This record gives sequence, C-alpha cells and structure tokens, in this order.
Amino acid sequence: EKMMEILDLYNDLGEKLKETIIRGEKPDKGKNIMLSVIFIKNNEDKYLIQKTSKAKGNYFSSTGGHVTQGENGLETIKRELEEELDIVNISDKIQHIKTFKYPTKPCIFNVYLLKVEQPDISELKLQKEEVEEVKLLTSKEIEDIINNGNFLESHAYIFKNFINC
Repeated sequence: EKMMEILDLYNDLGEKLKETIIRGEKPDKGKNIMLSVIFIKNNEDKYLIQKTSKAKGNYFSSTGGHVTQGENGLETIKRELEEELDIVNISDKIQHIKTFKYPTKPCIFNVYLLKVEQPDISELKLQKEEVEEVKLLTSKEIEDIINNGNFLESHAYIFKNFINC
C-alpha cells in the first residue's frame, strides 16, 4: 500500500507556489507538478534505459519521478536513482541540463545527465515494483523504440530535445 504522496505546485516558470496537491489529482490551470528525469550515459555513448514493470505499462523510459513536498529536483533524482537502481553517492557527477514547462501537460521537468564509466548492469538492484529490466542502448536504438511508440512520451520528448541533440 503506497502512502498518499503530497506534491508542491509550481507556476509555469517553475517557481514554487504555497500550495500542494495529492499525487494523481489534476492541477488547476496555470499550476504544475514537478518531476525530475535523468539520463545515464556511459563512455561508449550508450544510455541506461529501464523497462517499466507490467503494472506500470511495460514502457521504456529513463530514470525519474515526482518531486514530493519539500524536495528539490536534485534531491528527487538522487532518491529515485537509489530507489529504482540502487545507485548512490554520485551527486557531484549529476549535471543539470534544463528545467522546462512541458508543452502539453501541467508539469515542470528537471532534466539531468549523469556520465559514468561502464555501469555494471548485473550489479544494479532493481526496484521490482517499478522496473522490470535495464538495458544499455544507443541513441539509434532509443529512437527506434520512440518511433515504435514504446518509450514513455515525456521521456522521449526530453531525449529528443535536450539529451540527443
């Protein structure tokens, strides 16, 4: 049983409002929830992509999640890396790429990039409720998945506009 998550609300510029919302509720017009997404790239220019669990739709995506009440974007991405992939102690290597308002959804996204040597996939401890498997994929392989409609829409948008550009 997941506890109720409370999220701060933000204006279209990404400035925090003095209001919150329960995750799953729709914000009023001009108000947004915030999410953080990170792309992990190794020294062979491959990205660590995860396939979501069947319960989550079996989509391919990068790592990310909702910024909960009182958190900032970087704290969120560190928490998600730890929860989903058991990756810890890398905050000094995380690059902030952009924070932007998503064009078609009431969401502000923080986009991060983590460049690593060669992650050993077999050593990652996956959060089974959320992540079925992880793969190292090239930009071309990711674009093929995007074109087939099997990549999470917002993560595909971020990849095309900010990561692989």
